[in-house]
Amino acid sequence: MPWKKGVTYIIQRVLRDFRNKFHSYSNVDDLRNENDVPGLINALRHTDIDVQYMAVEALGDLRNPAAIPPLIIMLSEDQYSAVRWKSAEALAKIGEESVEPLIVLLHHPDEDVRWKAAIALGEIGDARAIGPLIGLLCDQDHYVKGRAAVALGMIGQPAVSPLIRALSEGDGNLRWGAAIALGKIRDPQAIAPLVQALGDKYENVRAEALASLKAMEDGNIDLFIHLLNEVDNEALQDYMTHAPAGDGPGSPGFTDFLLSVDPDIRKRLVSALLGVGDPDLGPLINDLSVP
Repeated sequence: MPWKKGVTYIIQRVLRDFRNKFHSYSNVDDLRNENDVPGLINALRHTDIDVQYMAVEALGDLRNPAAIPPLIIMLSEDQYSAVRWKSAEALAKIGEESVEPLIVLLHHPDEDVRWKAAIALGEIGDARAIGPLIGLLCDQDHYVKGRAAVALGMIGQPAVSPLIRALSEGDGNLRWGAAIALGKIRDPQAIAPLVQALGDKYENVRAEALASLKAMEDGNIDLFIHLLNEVDNEALQDYMTHAPAGDGPGSPGFTDFLLSVDPDIRKRLVSALLGVGDPDLGPLINDLSVP
């Protein structure tokens, strides 16, 4: 009967497709086991997305720099986000030799490519990426800016000094991103700049500076934050949300706010800041120490 022939054809087609896919998977495994980088690069052009994905993963595991150019193409041009993400992971595994090509992709027109390249650079942790990633904190896409801050946090201590400069000298976007990244790194050098950023003219910068200070592993800062809340949590939140805009970063509004609190609590705030032992806090401490 005709319908039986149709069913038979469909079953045969499914079995053939399964055999072809299984054969392709086996080929990728064989190429990986044989350390056949050219063969795996050729597999990137396979029509099956799963085969592409496996080939990208294998190239990352083999860590051969010869795979960098085709992986950059997969990250920047492939239509599937999963393959792009796996390509970024593979480039991160290859390491330092991927840094310059990934930096180029930070300017790619597709925001999905930009943030994936940023995270790959963060995983590599090479200091060459610090400046370009700080520049990406001004990206038009909010998610890209956030991933750039995460990447800088992943790089860690080498990024601290440039981020502190960005927090004190950059525009609003840079200060916002720098505050986030410094909170992820948690380096004590950032405490004084973050305290000063509590007087920033932008609410989002003030909020991120406070959140990053809360993340710091420093007993004196824990006490400082506790005392701020003891002042009047509602008053603090009102200040953090509605502080008048100053002329630039570190505006005197926060100092004025602290001068308005109970003198006894202010003395304890001064003691906590003195415990941090950072000379950059000297001007704020002096202002708070007035009778």
